[in-house]
Amino acid sequence: MSIFFIQAGTPGFRPVLDENDETLSDAVESIFLLNTESAVMAWNHISIPLSYKYDIGYMLDDLLYLLKCIRQVDTGEVTIHWLPDTFRCDWHITWNHGQMEIQSCWECTVGHLENLLNDNSRISIPVPHFVSEWKAVFCNVADGLKKSGYDENRIRGMRQLSEQLSLMGHKGILYRE
Repeated sequence: MSIFFIQAGTPGFRPVLDENDETLSDAVESIFLLNTESAVMAWNHISIPLSYKYDIGYMLDDLLYLLKCIRQVDTGEVTIHWLPDTFRCDWHITWNHGQMEIQSCWECTVGHLENLLNDNSRISIPVPHFVSEWKAVFCNVADGLKKSGYDENRIRGMRQLSEQLSLMGHKGILYRE
């Protein structure tokens, strides 16, 4: 049985708008603190910390693209090359009528978990479960950006983030009542 969930945490951020930011990644890197609470992804019982400042910031555009693809067609596949130094891996994602499979190849993580992760590289979960696990993370990002003065007219990708949030149902398994 595959295990996939995300503990979103409560990351600290600086509510200061940087006029030079143009993208979601720029803005997330500007507002979230380096030494704050991380999100924690559980992948087949292996906990992987995800820094909001760098990991989540770099992943957002790819996640938004993936979620859009999943919503547009019942069957498909996408390969994502995650590039952050502390979350360097490739995911080959396929989905078919509500079920998703991710085959991963891990190269670098915080804690040097690559060998353990590569020994447990595949997960198979319902698409709605995967989507719901990102909602609390997206809520943290959107809340921080809005409180810092960012809006859909200021940075690229903010509109897509808001749209995906509005389409997501409930939050992940750790946040259900």
